[in-house]
Amino acid sequence: MRLVASLAFACAAASAAAQAPPWNPAAPENRQVLPAFNYASVESVLTQIGARFERRGTADRPALNIIFPSNRRAAIVFGNCERQGAACRAISIQAIWARPAGAAAARLPQSIQAFNQRYAFSRAYLLADGRPALQRYLTADYGFIRGNLAVNLLVFANQSERFAAEVLR
Repeated sequence: MRLVASLAFACAAASAAAQAPPWNPAAPENRQVLPAFNYASVESVLTQIGARFERRGTADRPALNIIFPSNRRAAIVFGNCERQGAACRAISIQAIWARPAGAAAARLPQSIQAFNQRYAFSRAYLLADGRPALQRYLTADYGFIRGNLAVNLLVFANQSERFAAEVLR
């Protein structure tokens, strides 16, 4: 039953993404202020940029699994939430990779440090278990412009592609 539900979600998300027009940076809705982050506000932007997503987490600690149009996977974890996730003041966009083996694993700390020196948009680091990760943290204490969220998500997807190409390969 769980497999059927997962397949149905994947098909519905793929169909919705295929039917969505490409993101338009000049669209008037991009100037709207999102008063807080929540499932509805973030999912509408993810749909707008052609990403697929699935809700995770709990009512008090919402989260989303994301697949960007490039097929790069990431997660959004909502933070500083009120009213059971209806009004969150922060999100953390995260991508995590499997721990590389051999020579790549030995070079990983230096490669991550060099990546962080070249790119300031997000932070690359090693998790306690040795897996490489990339993270971007956004706050909406006084709201967040919808178009800026779309750009942050698109740039994060690009940054994670760059991280995989420059650090992990």
